Amino acid sequence: MRMPKRGLVTRLVAPMALVLGVSLTGAPNASGAGADVFGVGGGSINFGGSVKVAKFAFSGHTGPNGDFGSFRFTVEDPSVPLDAHVNVDCVNVFPNPPGAGGWIGGAVTKVTPQPNTYGINPGDQLVFGINDFGEPPDPIADELNAYYGSPQICKSLPGFAQIPIDQGNIVIKIDSGLLPD
Repeated sequence: MRMPKRGLVTRLVAPMALVLGVSLTGAPNASGAGADVFGVGGGSINFGGSVKVAKFAFSGHTGPNGDFGSFRFTVEDPSVPLDAHVNVDCVNVFPNPPGAGGWIGGAVTKVTPQPNTYGINPGDQLVFGINDFGEPPDPIADELNAYYGSPQICKSLPGFAQIPIDQGNIVIKIDSGLLPD
């Protein structure tokens, strides 16, 4: 049943939402542009408190043989725990002033607990919105959010605001041909 999956992060925090409501008119796609196109990062989100609510670690790359990498997303709230491992097969990074933005997605390969509050199972598709606004302690925090997706949806999504991370760093490298002169 697909409807319970809407609770992936909306049950955790109201600002997280599904990609299904996002316009699919796209931002420039750097994924096919070159071998040095990537998004990497790690950190945590506290949602304004002092306790880590979610943590993440990822590496998504575009190379001559396509997109590849891994993403791990963990919800540390003991009442609604989640540990999801994703095999990245979709990377889309682009300019997103004052920095860079992107989407990284793929199929869930492992998830615990099983079953879980979010209804996530191996084989489900997750997509992560990422924004890189510089190195800590720059005044604008990098951003991340998790969504349900479908295969290759990250190639057609536009950039928009995600949830600021509280700790860590996201680094996005885009094809220099996409940068303004």
